[in-house]
Amino acid sequence: MNDETSSVTAVVLAGGRGKRVGQNKALLKMGDVYLLEIVLKNIRAIFDNVLLVVSSIDYDCLMSLYFPILSCYCTDVIVDPVSNQGPLLGLMEGLTRSDSEWTFLLGCDMPFVNGSLVRLIYQERTNTSQAIVPRLNGFLEPLHAFYHRSCLPAAESVFRQDKRKIKDFYPLIDLSVIEERKMSMVKNYKLSFFNINTAEDLKMAESLQFMAKKLQRQISR
Repeated sequence: MNDETSSVTAVVLAGGRGKRVGQNKALLKMGDVYLLEIVLKNIRAIFDNVLLVVSSIDYDCLMSLYFPILSCYCTDVIVDPVSNQGPLLGLMEGLTRSDSEWTFLLGCDMPFVNGSLVRLIYQERTNTSQAIVPRLNGFLEPLHAFYHRSCLPAAESVFRQDKRKIKDFYPLIDLSVIEERKMSMVKNYKLSFFNINTAEDLKMAESLQFMAKKLQRQISR
């Protein structure tokens, strides 16, 4: 475990409906392995503490499928008090339950999260930073970002205004943005942001995973 991230808690959001892919993405498989297991295994290699946020609708199903996995990789499982409210509520729940000053937020559909890149993003924090968010192809990436616990009042404020996007509270906080020119120091950094929204994305992820395993076998010979 890298000392730099040892005091940070990771929060993985697994409560979405996955409308374009037809089901909760946490129930998808990449080959013979559940996507959520891959994500949790990768994120647990970066952080000591991992919280999983799930919908009350899917809780029983996920626990029956994943109980041994969750026991291995997760510190705790949080159930969203209200379903289908978007990622903002999931972040709020994570910030409320986390014992850490900083939280790293990740979607459950991002199987290639890169530890070197995550640590590089964290290094961009300043004494006043309340969130550290990467910008990829001109767009901020709120589900691959760090949030300080001091963000919670701003997040709660916009939520009470019936806003459900994480970006909605960015104007209310001290936001640090890391640009691609810095992230490009990490090889294949864009792969860390790859997320699965469609059946085609899932097929591509399976191909990428197969190629990575093939390359690893060649290296280890």
